[in-house]
Amino acid sequence: MTIHLPNDLETSIEAVVHSGRFASVDDAMAEAARLLLREIRQEQSQPTVTVPKPSPDPLLGAWREDADLLDEIVEHAMKVREERPCRLAPGE
Repeated sequence: MTIHLPNDLETSIEAVVHSGRFASVDDAMAEAARLLLREIRQEQSQPTVTVPKPSPDPLLGAWREDADLLDEIVEHAMKVREERPCRLAPGE
């Protein structure tokens, strides 16, 4: 098998071989291939987990699209709250 590597990879592999880590470029490339295949097998054996995206709240979306209506609703709620307080005043 003949392979062609970018110059930077070839230089790095030759440097590792010259450092004594591997006896030859063939040995270094065989180890690289083993590591790659092991990683691929691990990826294939792990179940793929997909997290579903939460569905947008249709009411919030509607309010976002009609800001004036939302302002009217808030204004009305504030008036009702002023007229009918939720809590009794002390002593009532």
